[in-house]
Amino acid sequence: PTHTKLIFPSLSPTMTKGRLVKWLKDEGGEIKTSDVICDIETDKATLGYESLDDGFLAKILIGNDTKDIPVGQVIGIMVDEKSDIDKFKDFTLEDAGGAPT
Repeated sequence: PTHTKLIFPSLSPTMTKGRLVKWLKDEGGEIKTSDVICDIETDKATLGYESLDDGFLAKILIGNDTKDIPVGQVIGIMVDEKSDIDKFKDFTLEDAGGAPT
């Protein structure tokens, strides 16, 4: 099904990796545009990762308090339709393309 990969963002010009502090949305939860879906820590600050679209958090691929996540890493999957959530229950990081190159 159609899905969006949630990518670990670069929150500063020098950021190459960071820590996913905590997911603020649960798998299956509805997400609205501009909702903060998780907190990300850089070397200087902790900032919220805001959604750019409406949808549902289908799968969390990187858990809370994970350190040294490279910028560009897929951390979760979002779908447009609630009925598509179950189709991603066994989805893995490898299915998402693994670590960034």
